[in-house]
Amino acid sequence: MDFEKIAKQLAHPSGAFGIEVALGMNKMNKFISKTTYELLQVSNADRVLEIGPGNGKFIKDILNSGNNIYYTGIDISETMIAEAKKINDNLIKAGYVDLILTDVEKMPFLEEAFNKICTANTIYFWQNPSAVLKEVYRTLTKDGLFVISFRPYIKGQSLDFSEYGFTEYKSEDVEAIIHQTEFKIIEKREQIESPIEFNGQIHNLTSQYYLLQKNYC
Repeated sequence: MDFEKIAKQLAHPSGAFGIEVALGMNKMNKFISKTTYELLQVSNADRVLEIGPGNGKFIKDILNSGNNIYYTGIDISETMIAEAKKINDNLIKAGYVDLILTDVEKMPFLEEAFNKICTANTIYFWQNPSAVLKEVYRTLTKDGLFVISFRPYIKGQSLDFSEYGFTEYKSEDVEAIIHQTEFKIIEKREQIESPIEFNGQIHNLTSQYYLLQKNYC
């Protein structure tokens, strides 16, 4: 596939090609998504929000973490919401999954609606990261947990998407954004992922994970 053509779809997959790109994203994001879910420590009766679930292939992994878990996924892509609804049709009908087309800066949820919130590989596309984190803060419970995961920019190692609408962040950039909010970092992890093939090349990527809670100090 053409690298530019793929890159332009990642922020907002659309149409038949967007569906195809999403299948590739599942392979690319399997490690970072599953690690994010593990760190989220989902358990019985949790109310989980995921920002940017793509085609929703991994939603079942969250629900398998316990009993009576209620999951909400939001995305700006109509194509991804439609695909996620197809893949998770039974879970939606059972009342455990809700998928909503919306902007993360203006989420249609009450305050403290969720006690677990996560997002993997979406920060690059946020127009106003501080506004997004403020909205996440509003919808997270007082004792809730927010996990934000991304692949930091490392010269010579990172995939270069900067020309295609991505904002590439170094670790210190993300920490600076977090420190401008009322969140506190309770843990930071870094992982070297298994080799990934993309655009005909093998990449050994690094992913980072920030575990955040509300700061009441």
